[in-house]
Amino acid sequence: MKVVKVSRDIFPEINLDDFNRQQKITRIYVKKDDTYVLEAQPGVMDWSIDKKREVAKDLTDNAYIAYLALEEERIVGFMSLVKELVSERMILDLIQVDTDFRGQGIGRMLWEKAVEEARLNGAKELYISACPSEETIHFYKAMGAEVTDNPIIAIANDEPDDLQMVCRIG
Repeated sequence: MKVVKVSRDIFPEINLDDFNRQQKITRIYVKKDDTYVLEAQPGVMDWSIDKKREVAKDLTDNAYIAYLALEEERIVGFMSLVKELVSERMILDLIQVDTDFRGQGIGRMLWEKAVEEARLNGAKELYISACPSEETIHFYKAMGAEVTDNPIIAIANDEPDDLQMVCRIG
């Protein structure tokens, strides 16, 4: 397993067509009054082929800092950050680990790269608009993130069901 930084020189194109992003959901966090509670909401989240291709293109976009987790030549995970800081926050655009490779520490390795890049770029916090699934929120909490009462309004408005989280890194 290796984690490599994406650049157009090394990865002129990234193919995620075979990436298994599927996530089974049993419970999600929902805001009730001023607190979040878990509610049953079984389902499956996945991306269409068009969404996978859009994300693959974004990973080589100059507006992002991105890393791939590779098992031999297969992409088993990836992470991207928005380069431009918002105040002293760097936005974690996404972390994804292939369904077949979850639970092996790949998400943590990608998270550590995100924190390292955020520090190098002068950020004091890593900002996450997190899918409200129980597993996703538990991952970010295990990494040290907490729900913020000071969200980036544009992101919170675009993703009203997401939990807006931050992790202090400075």
